[in-house]
Amino acid sequence: MSILGIIYSDFGKGKFELHHGMYEQAKIQAYIDKYERQYLVKLLGVELFNEFVADLSSNVPQSAKYLKIYNPFEYDNVDCNIHISEGMIDMIKGFIYYQYLKDLTNNVAVSGNVRPMGENSENVSTLNSMIYTRYNDSVRTYKAIQYYICDFSSDYLKYNGISIGMAYWL
Repeated sequence: MSILGIIYSDFGKGKFELHHGMYEQAKIQAYIDKYERQYLVKLLGVELFNEFVADLSSNVPQSAKYLKIYNPFEYDNVDCNIHISEGMIDMIKGFIYYQYLKDLTNNVAVSGNVRPMGENSENVSTLNSMIYTRYNDSVRTYKAIQYYICDFSSDYLKYNGISIGMAYWL
């Protein structure tokens, strides 16, 4: 069950479009269930995550302090840097998109790890795909939310999130 109400059909069109086959719905939902929680706990820390979840009603926060970090925002912080958040929903969808596609590059078969190959197509190298772009977009939102929390720490006393880094493929 999704914490933020993200569902399989959210990956149907647009920048987070994933393949929709008859076996994909359960797989994508499993990724939502696993990674949404993990990234939110890393973002906020365990105690603030629990407070955030307790504040949700119909998958949307009710308190102003949680709505501020849930919704998209822009702000100049104390170091004169501009931080832009696309919102938690967009951030989590980007992380799930990345995790799902990263795992599709290989499949496990009876003979071991294999690379799927279409009859009339050729797989694109992950270095040339959009999965890293989507991941890094999510990391920028993740960091913007954490900068905001740190700059307004009196509103988020139980914050204990951890930093994550951008994906590089040099």
